Amino acid sequence: MIAQLNSIAPVLARLLSGSIDYAGVFPPAGLPLSQALASFNRYINGPESWIVGSIVLPINLLPEAGDLTGSTPARLTAIPRRADEPEIWLGRLQEDLDQLQSFLSERPQVSLQALEIAVPGAVKEAEIATLLEQMAPLVGGRRVFLELPAGEDLFLQRLGATLSALEQHRLRDWGLKLRMGGLTTNAFPSTAFVAEVLATVRDHAVPIKFTAGLHHPLRHWNRDSGVWMHGFINVLMAGLFAHAYRLPPKNIEAILSEERGENFAFEDNVARWLDLPLRGEVIESLRRLVVSFGSCSVDEPLGDLRGLGWVL
Repeated sequence: MIAQLNSIAPVLARLLSGSIDYAGVFPPAGLPLSQALASFNRYINGPESWIVGSIVLPINLLPEAGDLTGSTPARLTAIPRRADEPEIWLGRLQEDLDQLQSFLSERPQVSLQALEIAVPGAVKEAEIATLLEQMAPLVGGRRVFLELPAGEDLFLQRLGATLSALEQHRLRDWGLKLRMGGLTTNAFPSTAFVAEVLATVRDHAVPIKFTAGLHHPLRHWNRDSGVWMHGFINVLMAGLFAHAYRLPPKNIEAILSEERGENFAFEDNVARWLDLPLRGEVIESLRRLVVSFGSCSVDEPLGDLRGLGWVL
């Protein structure tokens, strides 16, 4: 781990340390649980350990996960089942959280990093505050990242109601999970939408993490899929610069849209986009708000970083 960290600029280590939540059981990899667990164990015990934050698993797979990592300490991001109807969803959530607690109580080496909870698709804006009020006692003091139903316009409408509800119920450690891609072209959000979300959560000091579609560092056109794919360096840097400089959405969008690696620089303890600097201490402090990204691969992001010469 130390050798790996010494092979890159300290500021890039601060940017990417613990940034990947490994989600090997999810598409497009869709690995069998046993294979995903074997890969995760290899990562956390190998030179890749510095970049891996947790393993992401559905709670209903936990009974099959065995000892997960043996005696090696590990962090888990757990995902309850989805449901469109709030009444069904709440009952399932209680069942899943009971199952999660049983799993954790028997495995002291596994710590829960976060719950990623999908808000029911049928929930209306006016119902979100009540929904969070019902959810809060079930999850206790655990950290939660909420995934709102898809559709850019509806998402932004629900986002406002969700942020108001978080403030109303003083759920200060709860955050947002933003989906950055998927198996269809319409699953990839526009840069304008992502910029608006980043500016909005910044204004409310709400943490955000990302999932799906972020296998590569830089924004690029994927010929096979016929879609512009977001880059995890773009997304993380855009979120951090949004906080550090209070950037408006149009400036955040410019960072999200950057395709050229030479316009990002990571030298000693300063990261730059064009002539805009960001010191390592600021990055480390703001990572509590711009948290991580889920990926079904660790090798692919690291391979691309090596190809850019940013990681050796």
